Amino acid sequence: MGRRAGTPTTKKVTQLVNVEEHVEGFRQVREAHRRELIDDYVELISDLIIEVGEARQVDMAARLGVSQPTVAKMLKRLASLGVIQLIPWRGVVLPADGGKRAQGRRAG
Repeated sequence: MGRRAGTPTTKKVTQLVNVEEHVEGFRQVREAHRRELIDDYVELISDLIIEVGEARQVDMAARLGVSQPTVAKMLKRLASLGVIQLIPWRGVVLPADGGKRAQGRRAG
């Protein structure tokens, strides 16, 4: 049941992993999350273009449950990586490989 009065408590002390291993583990998780986020945006952009004919920031924000500035920031990042093309007053365009990326993601 409970601990008896006067009985000392002992904590099991676990040793932390090497700092470099710790850093590398977190780096890998962040990189995987970044790739997944990019894929989510590319797939959503592709879906919107197919369904609606265009991918607007307001629609992306609504579907992702985030603010429009968050979407705008991510779209700028994706454009700088060459994943999408931002055309002023026209919206978002996926290069040929971006469409293939979205199709591959849907398939599996």
